[in-house]
Amino acid sequence: MNVFHFILNQGVCSQCGNIVKAQLPKEHQTGYGPRISALIAEVNGILGNSRETARKFCQSVLDFSSSPGAIQKVTDRTSEALKPVHNKIGDIARNSRINHIDETSWFQNGSLNWLWVMVNSTVAYFRIHKNRSKQAFLELIQDWEGILVSDNYGVYAKWVNNRMHYPSLLTESQHAQIHVAVCTPLCMAY
Repeated sequence: MNVFHFILNQGVCSQCGNIVKAQLPKEHQTGYGPRISALIAEVNGILGNSRETARKFCQSVLDFSSSPGAIQKVTDRTSEALKPVHNKIGDIARNSRINHIDETSWFQNGSLNWLWVMVNSTVAYFRIHKNRSKQAFLELIQDWEGILVSDNYGVYAKWVNNRMHYPSLLTESQHAQIHVAVCTPLCMAY
C-alpha cells in the first residue's frame, strides 16, 4: 500500500487580500469506491446504526480510519445516487394492476417508524414513514388505482378494490388454501 502525505497550506493573497487554500490533486481527492460506499451505506443507513458505530466497524473490521462526517457524506451520496432508482421502482409498483400492501413497525435509532411496502410480481417498493396513518398510505400509493391485497387494516378496508387476506387467523394449511382461492385468480390477470 502506498501512503501519500499532503500538506495543504493557506494564506492571504498579497494582491487582493483573499484567503487562498491549496487543493489536493484530483487523483488524490477523497472518496470511496462503489463497493465500500455500498457497505458503509448498508451498515449506516439501512441497518440504522449511528455514524460512530459505522466508523468503528470500518476501523475494526475493514482496518481503515474514517470520521463520522465522512460516514455521513458517503451515506448522503449513496442516498442521492439511489433516489432515481427508488423513484423508478415506485413508478413500476404504481403502474401494476394488483399490489399487496402492508406496514410494519421499524425502529431507527430507538425511534418508532413504519415501513410501508407495496409489492407485486415485478417489484417491492417501500417507504419509511413516522406514522401508521391514512396519510402515510396515500404517500405510498400516490395516484395508484388498482386491486389491493391486504390484511384489512382500517386504512385498507375503505379501499374500493380491497381483497382481504387474514393470514394471522389461519393455520398454514388453511392459509395456503385461501391464498390459492383468493390470490391465484387475481394474479393470473397480470
